[in-house]
Amino acid sequence: MRFIEKFFRPKNPGNTFTKKLGVVFLMVTVMLAGCSQGSSPSDAVIQAAEPAALKTVKTMKVAKQRWEGTKEMVAEVIPSQQLDVVLKTDGDVLNVVKKRGAQVNKDDVIVELDKKDILRQKQKLLYEQSSLQEQLSKAKKDFEDGRTELVYNIETAKQELTDTEKEYNTIRNNYDRGLADKKQMEQMETVVNKMRRGLEIMQKKLETLENSNSFAALQLQIQANEINLQDVERSITYYDVKAPANGVLVEMPILEGMVLARGTKIGIVQQQSPIKIRAELTDTSLTHVQGKTELPFYIPDTPDKFTGKISYLANVANTQTKTYTLELEVPNEDGRLKSGMRVQLVLAEDGQQETIAVPVSSIVREEGEAYVFVANGDQVEKRKVKAGRTKKDQQEILNGLHVDEALVITGQHQLKHNDKVKVVE
Repeated sequence: MRFIEKFFRPKNPGNTFTKKLGVVFLMVTVMLAGCSQGSSPSDAVIQAAEPAALKTVKTMKVAKQRWEGTKEMVAEVIPSQQLDVVLKTDGDVLNVVKKRGAQVNKDDVIVELDKKDILRQKQKLLYEQSSLQEQLSKAKKDFEDGRTELVYNIETAKQELTDTEKEYNTIRNNYDRGLADKKQMEQMETVVNKMRRGLEIMQKKLETLENSNSFAALQLQIQANEINLQDVERSITYYDVKAPANGVLVEMPILEGMVLARGTKIGIVQQQSPIKIRAELTDTSLTHVQGKTELPFYIPDTPDKFTGKISYLANVANTQTKTYTLELEVPNEDGRLKSGMRVQLVLAEDGQQETIAVPVSSIVREEGEAYVFVANGDQVEKRKVKAGRTKKDQQEILNGLHVDEALVITGQHQLKHNDKVKVVE
């Protein structure tokens, strides 16, 4: 090798003959390397010279087409109803039943709080209620027994008084005839008066007993206990946190084991079936909507088209934005429309217009974005575009493409940015 290098070392770098010798030296080196690996010199040269296989694609020239013009504007998809899920009691999170993004129905349990303490409180109130009821039953029985005894004593006293008055009248008549002395009559008169006063006292006791409630205090305690029990029963329902309406559960940052306070907002339920489309109209846009009952709209970059019923149109402009609020109501059983999406609202058709349109099949969609490949000689460029309306197999391109550019229409799904290609007719 040193001999070869010495032999081919150029004496005059600028000499053409010397350059040719350098090329011969390079070829000999390659041939020797190939022989050392068990292949022929000709194979090594062919492998080094053979280019990588090019991907074959077809292209078309980008051009404008006549398209029905429209007056459109951007609108926002919003829930038809949005309700906060707020805790009505303090508690420890025992179980998270529904996760964020879950579809819920009204009164579905979202979160379960630990009920042990409140259930013990309920049990204590039940024991207290049972004890008070027993005391009340005993008090009523004692009342009836006392009243019965008093009535019996009054009746007995009346009979004794009647008998005594008869004896007194007999003694007084005898006194008038001189058959009884005055002392005897006065003694009997004293007995009669005492019996009358005793009877009056018992009658007043009966009247007081019947006109008063001797167990009112117990009844008040029982009523207070029942109110407390009702409050506890209602509080127990708060430990099963439920969905306030049908819809989708959003903003749900709750984990098991968390300690939450009353009044904490743990989530939002958005009703999305039906769903609403809201837009703010200018004075000009308002003229295209007035008198209509429904409007069409579509989701950009997709073939999906919808029609919504006008549920609200403001008669007076907002004093700050100077716009008129428009709301559409749209059935959404399949959940295709989601809160927060942007749609194109078609206010009115407006004749014909020229627009760039390409075959729908030429568009490559990745993660919700639209791309195309544009050929420039033997190389392609991956380019992001904004798609508009669709018509049959054609897709409107709002920006990202220019007239007369070479759009790749076959083989684009196997390409990458800056790939080398072979364009065929």
